Amino acid sequence: MTNNLGRSYTVVLAIFVFFLSWAVIAARPWAEAPAAKIDPRIAALNARERRLNKDAIEIRAIVQKRWAEYRVRLVNRKHLIVTRKKAQQALIAQQALAAQQAQVVRQAPSYHSTAAPSAPIVRVAPPAAPPVTKTKTS
Repeated sequence: MTNNLGRSYTVVLAIFVFFLSWAVIAARPWAEAPAAKIDPRIAALNARERRLNKDAIEIRAIVQKRWAEYRVRLVNRKHLIVTRKKAQQALIAQQALAAQQAQVVRQAPSYHSTAAPSAPIVRVAPPAAPPVTKTKTS
């Protein structure tokens, strides 16, 4: 080996093969991957997440059921309010009509009874205040 260029290529190639072999051996492709150890905290978090998701689905169903019942009761209540307002207005109209009829009956002349004279209006006035006098003292 008198050629320096061949010698340097051989050294570089030997070093390259050495590091490549080292990387392959360090990777140990023939060994099975160890079973990944599951952290018990992660497992507990996953279990809690599944439980919370299940609870959320149940709660959502309960809330939707209650909203449906509320909407039905609200419609019934609004109908009842409208019905009562109409009944109240009819009662007020009936009372007004009865009052008008009673007024007409009072105004009609009655030949069988004489109206009693109304009592005179009596007003009581407070006594007059005494005159105001000012005295100056020196």
